[in-house]
Amino acid sequence: MKLNNGSNTVQAVWLGAGSLVSFSFGIVSAAILSRYLSKSDYGTYKQVLYVYNTLLVVFSLGMPRAYSYFLARAPIEEGKSIVRKMNGLFLALGIVFALVLFCASSIFADALKNPNLKENLQLFSITPVFLLPLLGIESIMVTYKKAHINTVYVIFSRLFSLLCVVAPVICFDASVYMAIGGFVISSLLCCLLGLYLENSLFFNIQKRTTNIRISEILKFSIPLLVASLWGIIISSANQFFVSRYWGNETFAEFSNGFIELPFASMVISAAATVLLPVFSKMVYEHADSVSIIDLWKSVAIKSAKIIFPLAVFACFFAEPIMILLYGEQYANSAIYFQIITVVNLVRIVPYAPVVMALGKVKAYANVHLITAIMIVVLEFISVHLFSEEPYVIAIISVICTVFSLFLQIRIICSTLRTSIQALIPYSDLFCLLCCSITASCLTKFLLSLLLIHSSLLILIIGGIGSILLYFLLCKWAKISYKDFTLILWR
Repeated sequence: MKLNNGSNTVQAVWLGAGSLVSFSFGIVSAAILSRYLSKSDYGTYKQVLYVYNTLLVVFSLGMPRAYSYFLARAPIEEGKSIVRKMNGLFLALGIVFALVLFCASSIFADALKNPNLKENLQLFSITPVFLLPLLGIESIMVTYKKAHINTVYVIFSRLFSLLCVVAPVICFDASVYMAIGGFVISSLLCCLLGLYLENSLFFNIQKRTTNIRISEILKFSIPLLVASLWGIIISSANQFFVSRYWGNETFAEFSNGFIELPFASMVISAAATVLLPVFSKMVYEHADSVSIIDLWKSVAIKSAKIIFPLAVFACFFAEPIMILLYGEQYANSAIYFQIITVVNLVRIVPYAPVVMALGKVKAYANVHLITAIMIVVLEFISVHLFSEEPYVIAIISVICTVFSLFLQIRIICSTLRTSIQALIPYSDLFCLLCCSITASCLTKFLLSLLLIHSSLLILIIGGIGSILLYFLLCKWAKISYKDFTLILWR
């Protein structure tokens, strides 16, 4: 048997492997920093990354997705020209981004009520110059069926992070300033490696200047930028309200807990990156809507087979997971982790690539506008009505996210002239969900009778028990996982 490296599923597996590596290193880093830095310093470190990731949405101009969109429609001989043109744009944006971070650091510090944030943001400010030109590396590699190279890049970038951020904190100075300085050095090393790997794709290719103009790239990207601007509010509103009204210690608990299940986000992120060029090419070649719907349903079922059992298990065992990762002081993070499970169960298919490939980027932006208004209004009201309950912020965020996903499905159905019932394989998904809940619930109940107190032991026994019960239930319900193997190998 031979590995089918050109398969879209294999490309997604490579991306998933890279995400798994990134997640694993990220968890190790967070676990170490949570223990070596004071809670206040760790909260400041998370706030620096929060400010950066929030503004990144603006300064990326929605262009990372443009790599897949344009490279999939152009011959490979024009690839380097397209990549160089877009990297040049990102470099210019990175310089402006760096200036904004440095000059507005006191404004961000005042807004988040953390005076220590100013000097750390100023130290961090050069980072966008190194990292923005690499935002498209994943899309580039997937478009040319080289996702394994992206995995190599991810492995080395996370190693750089461990060596430059975590090691100095452990060995020299357990301060947030040391961690931020290491992050800057790590980003420089990532930049050098990433640019080399991008150029390596075109070493033996006869190069040709592309006819795609910057104006065309911006025409595609600007509506995505508008959506991203509203996306900033959607993704950062809850962090802002928690940080401002409950302080950086509660923010540290919130930021550790209120994250989508990493394995689920790996699956969705990988699928989205792979499917955008696929859907873009299908629409460009005027494929019939039945083909698009069939691909959608296939991805939905495969994603659910991975996400549902993991998400449900994480919900039932949230507290021991948080304690094992971050220590007893972060046990309260468990409730945020449980709340966000709802999003994991709904977001089993990447909606955005289909919406964009269908040319509905303006409608996509409007969905984000509606969602942003909802989330700000509802969370503003909640901080005054429920001043002692930061958990309400998480609940509102989840409700608004689910509503946003529903609106995106409506756009897809309207464009393809089909119904939601025809698009969503309800019976298959319901069966998978029932098996997942039953397996985790029974395992949790049996463990409660044993009175085990070790978080690690609870997760080991619970994990093994849930897996065995889940696959027994799947066999009884005639749910097969053989299709994963058959697609990867032939």
